[in-house]
Amino acid sequence: MTTSERPVGTPRTKVLLIGGTGFLGRHVLARLSAAEMDVTVVTRRPTAVPAGHGVAELDDNAPRRAQFAAMINRFTPDAVVNTAGEIWRSDPCLLREANAELPEQLALAMADLGSTARLVHLGSSLEYGPLPHPHATDESCPEAPRSEYGRTKLRGTRRILEIARQASLDVVVLRVFNAIGSNMSPASLLGRTVRTLDRARCDGHLARLTLFDLKQRRDYADARDLAEAVLRATVSRRLAGVPVLNLGTGRAGSAYDLVRELALASGAEFAIDVLPAPERGGRALAAGWQIADPTLARRHLDWSAARTLPETLRWIWRTAGEGQAPPIAGCPAEGTR
Repeated sequence: MTTSERPVGTPRTKVLLIGGTGFLGRHVLARLSAAEMDVTVVTRRPTAVPAGHGVAELDDNAPRRAQFAAMINRFTPDAVVNTAGEIWRSDPCLLREANAELPEQLALAMADLGSTARLVHLGSSLEYGPLPHPHATDESCPEAPRSEYGRTKLRGTRRILEIARQASLDVVVLRVFNAIGSNMSPASLLGRTVRTLDRARCDGHLARLTLFDLKQRRDYADARDLAEAVLRATVSRRLAGVPVLNLGTGRAGSAYDLVRELALASGAEFAIDVLPAPERGGRALAAGWQIADPTLARRHLDWSAARTLPETLRWIWRTAGEGQAPPIAGCPAEGTR
């Protein structure tokens, strides 16, 4: 499906997009808008929403369940898409609030109203436990997260699905495998690499890029491809009885591959220093090998990742600095993955 094509049922479909100013949320907003949907963005940063879109400001000092219910009553959406989440800050309270409590309160609000809107929730590959090489992770694999991020994401997913069963909500969870794309958080590996390369290129200096020797291989998916999957999940009529779908490429890459290819795309002179891995790596060491089995997404969404890793990394460099996210210390938790 190309950008110009409209899936059946999408013209003027009304969508309430939670977290539409975060990393993935912005790409989802762009794709839904290209499909001519009527999108209202729910955010704590209303000034970050592009012109032409409806905005509903989320107030941290008011109960979220009541706020979500009021928004759903006001905007009467056909679909609610939750891209909000916290990943880069390690505070357990922030992780719990963004990844577990917010989706629970959203699902409870929809249940209170007897909403018939579809709820599309972005989960994470790190809700699963690790598998040995070369096995791919499908939706039947054990849910055994090894990081606090993964554990809080799993709690959010389980509560949404539990509430959906009790209230007969129309829900699908899309488990995202390592989203990458333009304007990633400066706390992320690629966001940090872009800044280092940009400074070095501007100053005419050698860019020294530092990596831990984690020996990991992961499934890196282009944010534009993931946004396409969200669009399809929002309008698909074939998701009954399919509560969870994995979104990934089914191909593995390493952090070293990503950094090297991005540096090559920049044209800057660079050197990569590989350091011994720390004994405790939190989220970074949660899985040494993980790739998606996207069979169900192909079957039910007619979706598969379209872009290659080099293509994605060239795009990241080409768009570096456009609408860059604020420094992590001041960035609200709105950017799942």
